[in-house]
Amino acid sequence: MVQQADPARSNTAFENWVLKEGLSITQQQMVEDVYTARLEPWERTGVDAPLLDLTANPPQDGSLLVNQGTSRYLCEIPPGGTYRAERHMYEEIFYVLSGRGATTVWYEGSPRQTFEWTEGSIFSIPLNTWHELYNASGEQPVRLYAMFTAPMVFNIYGNEKFIFNSEATFPDRFDPYDETYFNGKSVKLKERLTKTNFVANVRTMALDDFSFRGPGTNMMAIMANGHFITHVSEFPGQTYKKAHTAGGGVRVKSGLTSEVAYLFLNGEGYDLQWGFEVQPAPGVPFERMDYKAGTLLTPGDGYHQHFNATPDPIRYLVLRFGNPFLVGSAGREPPQIEFGDEDPAVWEVFVDELAKRGLEPRMDEFRKSGA
Repeated sequence: MVQQADPARSNTAFENWVLKEGLSITQQQMVEDVYTARLEPWERTGVDAPLLDLTANPPQDGSLLVNQGTSRYLCEIPPGGTYRAERHMYEEIFYVLSGRGATTVWYEGSPRQTFEWTEGSIFSIPLNTWHELYNASGEQPVRLYAMFTAPMVFNIYGNEKFIFNSEATFPDRFDPYDETYFNGKSVKLKERLTKTNFVANVRTMALDDFSFRGPGTNMMAIMANGHFITHVSEFPGQTYKKAHTAGGGVRVKSGLTSEVAYLFLNGEGYDLQWGFEVQPAPGVPFERMDYKAGTLLTPGDGYHQHFNATPDPIRYLVLRFGNPFLVGSAGREPPQIEFGDEDPAVWEVFVDELAKRGLEPRMDEFRKSGA
């Protein structure tokens, strides 16, 4: 349920744009299934879409929206249709949920580059380039999951003409004469960090070992020389991750609040979550949220913990703002609770859930060390 804007409060520039666009709003903590979530027409673009204002705590101050730094949306391109050509001064990244198609990218007066994509592909639009997305099927729709910095840009500039009609180009981010720009090439910058402009299939993307958070692997990819990162993690069947925060909390009262969201690509499991500024400890209550393949979940404002209740590895995708070379956060890991310090109830819930499925935990190596 979306809270109605308070008529006595002035909307932000982004809120006004959303209302002007007639963009429907989904305001909840979890989208249970992104493949079947309801979409409504977004007339200007030629696609169906809802804005995903993912939040564990709906606005309390009369605001229309919570997330006004970055935000997300789902969209569907009809059979044989297009996401109409546009350019804009905000950054945008897409994950292909289903279907196949192509994208053409260009600057005024430059060659046009076209690349194809299919289910599992990820691509980011270089800043302020013209771009048009095409559905390659005449029978089936294409469904996409997207994240953009439109809230931040609208709230900074407040000028729709500038945002959509600026002729500025950014050659340090996109070379229209580089025919290999979208061919999937990548450069390994360090462990768990690469730089690329196109991921052909995130389900087969190579990951590096990452035991700091518990059992599992991880890889982050800087996209299109911008702020967005493709963050992919996987952890084994019948295991779980350490409770951790999203990086110090997401409650920001400057009008630039953003969230972190996890899209689970396969499997079944659940998250445990603690409230804002709540330190997990024995006897401290937590909330459980079940997920499956296609669930998009924000961890809220505090600690959260992922559990795999199946025999097979679970892989999840996080599209997020966070290029360390632009935001200066390289090398920092958010706080976490070590296995030896966690509430015994966390273990009991996990054992009980696996027992319902005829399974047992595979956590001996990690819990014995307490790390």
